[in-house]
Amino acid sequence: MKNHTVYNSIQALELSVYVDDQQGFIKSGFGFYDHTISTTVYDNKSAIINYLKSVTDFETMPEISNDQRERAAGIREYFRQSLVAKKLMGTLNSFEEGVMRAVGTDVCDPFGVSVIASLPNSRRIADKRDQLDDWFDSYRDKSEFIGDRGERLRFSALIRDVKFISNYGIHLVTCLDDNENIVKFFFSKEPDISGLLEGKRVTLTGKIKTHAISKFSQCKETVINYVRIQEST
Repeated sequence: MKNHTVYNSIQALELSVYVDDQQGFIKSGFGFYDHTISTTVYDNKSAIINYLKSVTDFETMPEISNDQRERAAGIREYFRQSLVAKKLMGTLNSFEEGVMRAVGTDVCDPFGVSVIASLPNSRRIADKRDQLDDWFDSYRDKSEFIGDRGERLRFSALIRDVKFISNYGIHLVTCLDDNENIVKFFFSKEPDISGLLEGKRVTLTGKIKTHAISKFSQCKETVINYVRIQEST
């Protein structure tokens, strides 16, 4: 027999903002037991469903702030509007179709909750991508290649973006040298260290791997490898 359990999608989205504020985003199936506090940390979907199942138990339901309600409403409207054009063009992928269903109705099933649980993080990623696109636009006519292929360089740079590629356990780091040239490199270190490096000025030592005009940013970018990072004082 199919599970016909349904939940209030607006309440689920408000809870998704609350849970995201508490613990960031934990993918479904990646919850864990924290021995330091002797507590199970549920993935976001499971945490939301646990709260929804106790909707009549006011002792266990969290108090959602007005700010969290407003952000939830903003996330809902953002995805409604941003996906309409793609729907009209027939270019929605399966995840985006799930998002459309989740934010377009007042009720959702457990799968819809899993989609809703990811939306605060998806919105955060979208905002970051838009900001990075604007940043690339501002340096498209400024960035030049540095060094010669195979040359080893040591230089100061500002780290602009760190993207953790979880499937491979590596980071793609984008930075700007003192002459406003874009430099990129891959950095193999777990866990996600984005918050530790972004916005910091560092000294980099590395070997020039390639020079290329990026098909994504349309900027001249220098890629280096064998990188050592030293934080500037």
